[in-house]
Amino acid sequence: MAGIVGRAARRLRSQRPSAAERLLLESPLFDADWYAAQAGRPLRGTAAVRHYLAEGVARGLQPHPLFDPTFVRSQWTQSRLSRLGDGDPLTFYLRRQAYGTATHPLFDAAGYVLRTPEAATHPGGPTAHYVQVGAAAGLPANDWLAGDLTAWLVARRQEAVRRRGAAAVETDAGDLNDGVAWDELAGREQDDAVVSVIIPTYDDFVMTFAAVDAVVASDGVDGVGIDCLVWDNGSRPEVAAALDALPLRSGAVRLLRSETNLGFALGNNLALPHARGSVVVFLNNDTTVPPGWLPPLVEALRDTEVLGVQPLLVYPTGAVQSAGVAFPTTGGLPHQLLQGFPAEDAAGIAGQRLHALTGAALTIRYSDAVALRGFDPGYVNGMEDVDLCRRLAELRPGHFRVLPEQPVVHHESRTPGRYARYLANRELYLERWHGRDEPRDDGALWASAGYRVMGHEVRRRNPKQERRLLVPEPVLVHELRFRADPRPLRWAIKNPALSGAAGDSWGDTHFADSLAVALRRLGEDVVIDRRGEFERATSRHDDVALLLRGRLPLRPTPEQVTIAWVISHPDRVTLEEVRQYDRVVAASTCWAAERSHEWGVRIDPLLQATDPERFHPDAAVPDTGERLVFIGSTDGRVRAVVHDAIEAGLDVAVHGSGWDGLLPPDVHRSSYVDNSELAAAYRRAGIVLNDHWTDMRREGFVSNRLFDAVASGARVVTDEIDGLDELFGDSVQVYRSVDDLRRLASLPDPDAVFGDDAARRLLAAKVRREHSFDARAKDLVAIAHELHAGR
Repeated sequence: MAGIVGRAARRLRSQRPSAAERLLLESPLFDADWYAAQAGRPLRGTAAVRHYLAEGVARGLQPHPLFDPTFVRSQWTQSRLSRLGDGDPLTFYLRRQAYGTATHPLFDAAGYVLRTPEAATHPGGPTAHYVQVGAAAGLPANDWLAGDLTAWLVARRQEAVRRRGAAAVETDAGDLNDGVAWDELAGREQDDAVVSVIIPTYDDFVMTFAAVDAVVASDGVDGVGIDCLVWDNGSRPEVAAALDALPLRSGAVRLLRSETNLGFALGNNLALPHARGSVVVFLNNDTTVPPGWLPPLVEALRDTEVLGVQPLLVYPTGAVQSAGVAFPTTGGLPHQLLQGFPAEDAAGIAGQRLHALTGAALTIRYSDAVALRGFDPGYVNGMEDVDLCRRLAELRPGHFRVLPEQPVVHHESRTPGRYARYLANRELYLERWHGRDEPRDDGALWASAGYRVMGHEVRRRNPKQERRLLVPEPVLVHELRFRADPRPLRWAIKNPALSGAAGDSWGDTHFADSLAVALRRLGEDVVIDRRGEFERATSRHDDVALLLRGRLPLRPTPEQVTIAWVISHPDRVTLEEVRQYDRVVAASTCWAAERSHEWGVRIDPLLQATDPERFHPDAAVPDTGERLVFIGSTDGRVRAVVHDAIEAGLDVAVHGSGWDGLLPPDVHRSSYVDNSELAAAYRRAGIVLNDHWTDMRREGFVSNRLFDAVASGARVVTDEIDGLDELFGDSVQVYRSVDDLRRLASLPDPDAVFGDDAARRLLAAKVRREHSFDARAKDLVAIAHELHAGR
C-alpha cells in the first residue's frame, strides 16, 4: 500500500509546474491561445507552457503576439547567445530581466518608455507593461497604429487563416507565368523618376522588416522615388499578420501576396506587373542596403550598353558574398566571384564587363524584365538569375557591372527549403545552355582582383555527386607571389571591432583604417578583417596577419607571418598566447620589457600613434569651445576623471556612448563625436580630460587619446602614467587628487602651465612626426619583411 501511495504522490508532483513553467505561467508574455493556434492543437495553461518548452522553442513559435524569439535573438550579443544556447529566449529574458531588449519589431519599446516612464520599472518589462496596462489605457505601441497592437495582430492572423482556407488550389507555375499579360505590360508607360524594389519573402518578417526599412530610408534621395513591393510567398499566418503592417508604416510600401509559396522566380514575376518604375531592383529580403546605395545603380543604367548592375554583396562579417558571377575558362557551372574574400579585393571589379550577376540585388530596366517574361519559373530558388542574365545578353548586346563602392549586406539565407532543388536547377541550366555560346571569363575577372587562376578543381564532397553538377572552382594564387623579391607583402589587419555600423565608430576601426593607409603608402597591399573574419578561409593568400590585440586573441596558422600589436587589455595576454605569434610588439615600453624578461620571449615596444592628416592644430581655433571636455565611451561605470571632475564641482562636458543614466543631462552632451570632428573638438576645448583603465595605467599603456589631443594642439589633464613628460612635455599635466584637478582646471592663466599656443604647436609637430602611423608602419614593415624572408 505504501508503494502505491508513493507512486501516486510522485505522479502528482510530476504534474506540478516546474520553476521554469511557473515563470511563464505567471508572465503576461505567454499567451496560451496565441501559442495553441500556432501549435495547431487545443492547449491551455501548464499544458501549453510544457508544449512550448518541449517543442515550440525549437520550432521558433511565438509565446505571445508581441514576443518574437527570432527578433529577440537578433539583438543579443554572441556572448549572451552562447549563454542562452538552445534555451528559451522568453525564459532568459524574464530571468535576466533583459528589458532593454525590444521584443517585437512592431512594438516601439524605446518610444513607449519615453512616453510612459513608469514602464521602465515595471516588474515584467516595458512590453509586459503595455500588455497589462498600456493597451487598456489606449497608450500607443508605435507611431502608426492608434489601437491595441496585440488585438490588431490577433485579428490579422485570424484574417490570414480565413484567407488561406478560402484560397483556390494554385495552378502550375508555368501556367501562372503565362497568365501574366506580358504583351500589355510591354506597352505600358513607366515612371522614370521611380525605382521599383521587389522584395519576395517567405515565413520571415524580422529580416524583411530590416530590409524594407533600409530601402524606404532611401526614398527621395537624389530625386529617386522608391516604390517598394513586398511579395509574401505564402507565409504562415502569424508572419503574414506582421507583414500587414508594412504599408501602414510607410506609404512607399505595397504588400502583395500568394497563399502558397511560389518560389523566388514566380514570386518576383507576379509582383512585376505592379511595378511603377522604369527601373526594377530584385532584392532579397535578407539584405540590408546602406544610405546612398540606389542612385549609383540608376546612374549606371544610363549607359545603354549596361544591361544590368548590382552592388557588391558582403556577409555581415564584412567578407564578400558576391562580386558578380564568373564563368570558368574550362566551361561548366559558374561561381560567385570573390566569395569569402575581403571587400578590398573588389576594388578592381568596378570597370569589368561581366556576363551575369546575382539575383540577390539585381537592377535592370523594367522593359527588359518584361521582354524576358521575368525569371524562368522552371528554376526553383537557384540559377534563375544567371539564366535571366544570359537571356538578356541574347536579347541585345551589352554587359553587366558590379559597383563595389556601396556594399550591401547579404545575411545568411534562413528561408526553409532554400537549397532543396539546387541539383535539379543546375541540371536544368546545363541542359538549356549546352552547346550555346558560353562565357569563359573567370581568368580575366580574377586577374582584375589581383589573382591568377592556375587551374580549376571539382571538389566532390560526396562520392555519389555527379561531377558535372559541381562547380569547377578556380585554384588561385595572388599576383604578388609572382613579383621578384623584395616584393610588397599582403597584410591582413585583424580589427577586433564588430562588423557593420555597430563597429564603425570603434577606436580600433579608426586605428586600423589609418594604419592601413600608412602601410599602403609604403607600397604594401592591405585588407582589414573585423572580428567575424579573423579566421577567414581565404587568408591563405595573406603574407602577414597583424592582430590589433585588444579584447580578442588570434589563433595563428602557418600560412602567414603573424604579428600581435598589444594596444589594450594587457591583463588578457598570456605567455601561451604570445608564443604562438612570430613577433609581439606592445604599446607600452615597461610592459614589453617586463614581459620579455619574465617570459623569456621577445616583445618590442611600439607605442600608440596618431594620424597627422586628421589631428593637427589648424583643425580649429583654440579656446572657442567647451571649457572642460571628456570624449570617450564607458562600460557602465563612471570613469575616474569624470567622477573627479563632478566631485570637484567643475563644469565638465562629456561626449560618448554608454553614459545614459550615469550622468546628469547637462553633463552628458552627446553620444558620439565623429572621428572627422575629433581634432576640432580637442583644439577648441579649454582643457581635454583623459584617464586610463586600471590595467592600462598600471602597465604603462599610454592612451591613444593623448597622442591625438596633443597632435591637435590641445591642453590635456590626465591621471598619472609612466613616460608622459618625455612624450608630451607641458601639454599634458598630471592630476593626483580632486583638489589637484580643480586647480588645473581653474588656472587663471593656463598657458603658464601648459605652454602657450606656440609651444603647444611645437609639441604637436613633434608628436605628429615621431608618433605618426607612417612611423609605426615603417617599423612594422621592417619586422614583417625580416620574418617573411626568414621563411
